[in-house]
Amino acid sequence: MSIWRRTIRTSPRLSLRLDDGLAAVFAGELLDPSPEIWIVSPWVSDVPVLDNSDQDFDVLLGDGFVGPVAFTAVLGRLAELGSLLHLTVKPDDHNRDFINRLSRHVPTTHLDIHHAADVHEKTLCGSNWVVSGSMNFTWRGFEVNEESVVYEIDPALAAQSRLDFEHRWPTP
Repeated sequence: MSIWRRTIRTSPRLSLRLDDGLAAVFAGELLDPSPEIWIVSPWVSDVPVLDNSDQDFDVLLGDGFVGPVAFTAVLGRLAELGSLLHLTVKPDDHNRDFINRLSRHVPTTHLDIHHAADVHEKTLCGSNWVVSGSMNFTWRGFEVNEESVVYEIDPALAAQSRLDFEHRWPTP
């Protein structure tokens, strides 16, 4: 049983977006970083995940983050705060740019990358929460496609998800 669960169905034509939900997830992580964060997505892009145009997140991000803040920059900040990032994507050219950018923000000691040709799951997972559903973490996922995404705050579900991921994609 989830402690808290919210389904968000995005629709650009109805202006329903996931932005505020993801901003809440990442703000929470920046306040209290998970030791491990899993990102499982067949395709991933360096999309903005926080809007710091009004400098609302300055205290969480530190200096130098003005305007839309890219996914890799937020993940880099989380790695600086101690999170180990696990990334599972398809071995596809589309993901290479994201991995290269992420590698510039995150030291290799805090980054664990897996390539899985048959992965179709889309999940973000921290210590106490899971975001999963139909959306790849890409520009099309954020801006174009109609998606269904579930955000759950549930430490048991998050722990089971991390165990499942570690079994499927063990850390070397």
